[in-house]
Amino acid sequence: MAKPRPLALVVHGHFYQPPRENPWTDEVPREPGAAPFHDWNARIHAECYRANAYARIVHSAEKIKALVNNYDRLTFDFGPTLARWIERHDPQANRRIREGDASQYRRLGKGGGLAQVWAHPITPLLSPRDRQTQIAWGLQDFRSRFGRDAEGIWLPETAVDTPTLEALIDAQVRFTILAPEQVAAVRQPGKDWISVNPNTLDTGRLYRWLHPDGSGRSIALAIFDGPVSRDLAFGTASRDAGTFLAAVRSAGDRSSAEGRRLVLAATDGELYGHHKKFSDLTLAYATHVAAGSAGIEVTNLATFLARQPPTWEARLHPGPDGEGTAWSCSHGVGRWRRHCGCAMDTSRGWSQAWRGPLRKALDRLRDRAADFFAEVGDKLFADPWQARDAYGEIVDASPEERLRYLQSMGRGPLRHGQTQAARRALGLMEMQRSLLLMYASCAWFFDDIAGLESMIGLRRAAHAMDVWHGLGGRPPESAFLDILAQAKSNQPSLGTGADVFRRACQARVTPARALARAAFAALASGPATPREVPGFDIAMVPRPSAPTELTMAGRATVIHRRTGETTELAFFAQDDGKAGFACQIGQERLALADLDPDAALALRVGALPRLAGQATTTAGCQELLDVADLVGPLSDDETASLARLFAIALTRFLEALPPSSANRAAWRMALVLVKRAALRPDSEHALRAQEAVWEHLSIFRANRRRPPQALRDLAEQLGFDMAF
Repeated sequence: MAKPRPLALVVHGHFYQPPRENPWTDEVPREPGAAPFHDWNARIHAECYRANAYARIVHSAEKIKALVNNYDRLTFDFGPTLARWIERHDPQANRRIREGDASQYRRLGKGGGLAQVWAHPITPLLSPRDRQTQIAWGLQDFRSRFGRDAEGIWLPETAVDTPTLEALIDAQVRFTILAPEQVAAVRQPGKDWISVNPNTLDTGRLYRWLHPDGSGRSIALAIFDGPVSRDLAFGTASRDAGTFLAAVRSAGDRSSAEGRRLVLAATDGELYGHHKKFSDLTLAYATHVAAGSAGIEVTNLATFLARQPPTWEARLHPGPDGEGTAWSCSHGVGRWRRHCGCAMDTSRGWSQAWRGPLRKALDRLRDRAADFFAEVGDKLFADPWQARDAYGEIVDASPEERLRYLQSMGRGPLRHGQTQAARRALGLMEMQRSLLLMYASCAWFFDDIAGLESMIGLRRAAHAMDVWHGLGGRPPESAFLDILAQAKSNQPSLGTGADVFRRACQARVTPARALARAAFAALASGPATPREVPGFDIAMVPRPSAPTELTMAGRATVIHRRTGETTELAFFAQDDGKAGFACQIGQERLALADLDPDAALALRVGALPRLAGQATTTAGCQELLDVADLVGPLSDDETASLARLFAIALTRFLEALPPSSANRAAWRMALVLVKRAALRPDSEHALRAQEAVWEHLSIFRANRRRPPQALRDLAEQLGFDMAF
């Protein structure tokens, strides 16, 4: 009986979210559509990104057998805008993602992580300068997060053309991933070209794409298996491990590739837990348990490339008019520049003609900004464009670190630390950062310019123009709006792209508005309360005496955390005792209604949320319980809100406990919080509590010590089978 040919499975997850942060505060605003979560990043993180960091292996009695790290079995890329958010909001999940890459490196000799073109733009539609910078920043971001150089890079929407692959080769990228419909022809060494289509292309091997300059330089192309990938995303393959692995075996049987056959399944990573609930569990069981017994080797692309370098060549499909192709548009890259026919819901008959004016307006802004950048940058930098490419190395560092880095590339006043030159240099780079971010592909992907994703891109354009004004320039706002006015929403009441832009500008937070929020918070909660204002550090120095407890006056220093820009302001704030706040700052008078909804909501929040957020000790939790017990009768909504606060306190408390704590009082306190939190089994806080308890149980078991009974009781409350 013939020995079955070896089969290598690579599951790629493309994880990405657009730059949801308000560019003036650098914090994500509330997004009502993501309720009950604050925003879509938070919701998808709970359902997918963290869920895959702590994926459950469940046995037949529906009890948890183990928690595994799915990133230890994936080839994956994390968009820098998403990776930055996770790093800031969930260090534990961030650690597990990095450990997934490092674990593969130790086990396979190569890591599973790939870089991503930085702001998720459609790379063939970028200017040559922007293409170079976006690739450079993507590679730099990966190196800063994973501590090694990326061998591969993900092209957003797999959008590709010849200049894109040339740029990747120039950046020394070794491989990327494409869809089968993006390849037009292949050939064996020394043989003639063979035209292929998605049904005839053998995706069981890697291919080489040679640089057309005749240098012999090349990049490897990994072509994902179309049927398996589509079945995972839209069919039944993610239902259970057996169905998934059966689809993988069928894919392997279709390949006539020599040596190990490759089955590459590539999808949006959000499939695993967000788009398809419980598919993260399917992935965990299939790759950690079932694949080995089925004779399927789970590996990553870098390892497969090292063991079986490509010998066959591939030629790209040029797309309409040679503009390139993408995995999510059957019309080349038309989805991001015209009414091509691609839409989320074609049944409504909506037009996407707005896509053209949106791209034209952003391109006009980019090109005019390039002229301004070159003119001002030439006075500050030895080479302003080289400085921009290098800025990706430190784009998320503190303002002080970024300034020092920019000074090393400066000349004249900047190199010698002149304050005004330093501020202008940082302002120029922050303007460019927003100009790059405004090209995130989501702005065109959906069906209407009035949607959230287009709004995100236009907010970035507005912010870039604000910084430009601050540098003494004159951005082409009038011409920009004229072009956007040609982009008509499919919902007449929402107007045109120009109207969407004006609404985007309502998110603007100036130093004066940030100060007003801080002053209102001081009046509402007392001067000793920390003033948490997203994006700003504010130091208020009130005058020694005030007429009443409902007024406050003095001077303030307002520092923007992203840019380090410092503003000194005088203020007078008052409260009528009924949340009727008003603040006079210079000639500007601001009321509560002038602040964003998140700010207004925060001012109506009392001591309980602060205590829940600070409940990292037994004493802190007891204080929360004591204060909560003093609260009078509650409505159903208020009871639910209080339960959520206890859930927050529970996760904060558990995650702050030292490893393998034997403090029985601490575990008893956690049990009390579990009962007060009324956790739903699949809620974010229930999952995080399980993960924290698993970390503690693992340490006890590794040291062959029996966990304290209170910890065992807590684990059983959270769904663990302690008899296992």
